[in-house]
Amino acid sequence: MAITIRRGQAEDAEALLGLARQFTTGRDPIGRDDFQVAYDNVLRRRDQETNVLFVAENDGVIAGYSLMTVSRLLHAPGLTAHLQEVVVDEQSRGLGIGDRIIAANEHYCMGRGVRQLSASTARIGSFYNHRGFEAVGEHYRKLLELE
Repeated sequence: MAITIRRGQAEDAEALLGLARQFTTGRDPIGRDDFQVAYDNVLRRRDQETNVLFVAENDGVIAGYSLMTVSRLLHAPGLTAHLQEVVVDEQSRGLGIGDRIIAANEHYCMGRGVRQLSASTARIGSFYNHRGFEAVGEHYRKLLELE
């Protein structure tokens, strides 16, 4: 087993769409068109490093990804980052892929001088706790009805 972590590329779209559909949040799975709009935006903004997409491969097959946003907050000094999505294929869980994805994000943050890395989760808080994250609040959301 050879796990590699790399930056996301345009040709990863189809595999990442399949993984994104495993990311359940109580809403309908994302459609192909909505995914493509979001994916194009993530890749287009790469030069500004607002969105950081890492892809995990296990023996050359895409098995996970993470999407992190990097920004400056008004209440915190320096750069901060937030893990928006961390997804490991259901068939590949327990192999250390999630650990490698988190490590890649932390390494990226430290290289950029990011002072805080956060994540929100409603399902697997123990995954983050085990990796040194601490619970500091609650996560809320409101689904808006668009007309």
